[in-house]
Amino acid sequence: MTFDWKNFIFRIYLKLAFPPDFTAKKSIHHQQKILKKILSQLSSTELGRDLKFNKVKSYKDFRMSVPVTQYEFYETYIEKIKSGQQKVMTDKRVKWFAKTAGTTSGKSKLVPITKQIMQQCHVRGTFFALSKTHQKDKSMRLLSHKNLLIPGGIYDTLDSGVTVADVSAIISLNIPYIYRGYYTPDIHVQTFSKWEEKIANAVKQISKKDVGTMSGVPTWILSVMQKMKEEYPFEKLTDVWKNLQVYYHGGVSFEPYRKQFEELVGKDGFNFFEVYNATEGFFAIQENLKSSNLLLLTDNYIFYEFIPLEKYSTGDRNALELSEVKMDVPYVILITAPNGLIRYVIGDVVTFQSLDPFTFKITGRTQEYINAFGEDLLLSNVQNALMKTNQTLDCTVSDYTVAPLYISIEEKGRMQFAIEFAKRPSNISEYEKLLDENLQQENSNYKQKRTNNLALTSLEVIVLPKGTFYKWLSSKNKLGGQNKVPRLVNGRNMIEEILTIKSSAQL
Repeated sequence: MTFDWKNFIFRIYLKLAFPPDFTAKKSIHHQQKILKKILSQLSSTELGRDLKFNKVKSYKDFRMSVPVTQYEFYETYIEKIKSGQQKVMTDKRVKWFAKTAGTTSGKSKLVPITKQIMQQCHVRGTFFALSKTHQKDKSMRLLSHKNLLIPGGIYDTLDSGVTVADVSAIISLNIPYIYRGYYTPDIHVQTFSKWEEKIANAVKQISKKDVGTMSGVPTWILSVMQKMKEEYPFEKLTDVWKNLQVYYHGGVSFEPYRKQFEELVGKDGFNFFEVYNATEGFFAIQENLKSSNLLLLTDNYIFYEFIPLEKYSTGDRNALELSEVKMDVPYVILITAPNGLIRYVIGDVVTFQSLDPFTFKITGRTQEYINAFGEDLLLSNVQNALMKTNQTLDCTVSDYTVAPLYISIEEKGRMQFAIEFAKRPSNISEYEKLLDENLQQENSNYKQKRTNNLALTSLEVIVLPKGTFYKWLSSKNKLGGQNKVPRLVNGRNMIEEILTIKSSAQL
């Protein structure tokens, strides 16, 4: 057997250039340096002058004088960048706008992306993920096989020359040329914006390749696999791709899809590896191949702050730096980045699982929770309850959303779960009962409201025909890319639209 020098050199390169070693001491030091660097870099921009960065001498100054921000704060600045102005939010040239999904708010956002943040945050984070998997699995041979990559698309180039695209497509464009040949499909198909055309062309290419790794959002990888199975029937993926080693996933919680992927891959001990790469930055990677905890990347050109969710919900915006966080407290995460997002609420809620190194779980969204009856229902509560129920009753969920049915004069309120099943339970009433019990175990406030049907009756499961969520996303022009189905919606609009699509399908 010839010596595999390419993978040997690649492994050594990853170990030396991207050591995923983030002790608490190193992480806090990283964060202090990064904040100082970002403030110095942005002080000459219009945003930096408006926020008086030249007067900020310490984190205490920063926390006291700079406001916590959301997207609306930047809209005027972004319009100036769209018109061609530079040095508005960042001192580097804005080459791209990363377009967010906007499925929760219904409004897509444009996040300025520079070559600097792309290389020193997004691409750097990718290499940290590769380094971690190589560190934990010595059999990795990523340069011996193709990497299936299904990113979002490129949508438009403005008159100012700024290109609008999904962040995953921008990352694809920034993969170093030396590694381009290891990816499939080709870069043109990867960055198609028309999702159905992308799938068709991707399947033609990937079915003929020796694929060793997969990367992409679970829902859209499944769409590609479904199409591939129609065109080129197979029992399990490892029959087609005998060297399949690892799936890098992110964008949505993987737990509702894990069983489907395990059955699809058909290989014991297969590596599923989560990355936390959002439009605004690459924040974390899976701690190791056996743990679902995420390791915070503290040396990735992002400065982090945290507001306890309980305080945030009351309007309190007093944040903590990394050295001040505690375990088992849900925090709203803020980021400060070199593209000009300052103390920015990205919308995720995290709960730390360890403080050396800093590891956490994503436990919800600031806009993706339900508190219609005082139950404070978090995404993690619902995901855990679904996972337990599905395991007990041997069924699988493809997609779902949850909304409250409000209390009225005629009846008490309840939670409604609109679910597409990949493998449907034999008895929906039994499924509803067990899911409700598991949800009560996960959330004491929900249990309190359910006691003796005090305020809530048992939850309701609405079984949806296959393809319902696909039709809903299509109606919103949200197919592919970074787009995903909101899981918890604190209102009725979305679920009523879903029910209308269900009714139409049954006519």
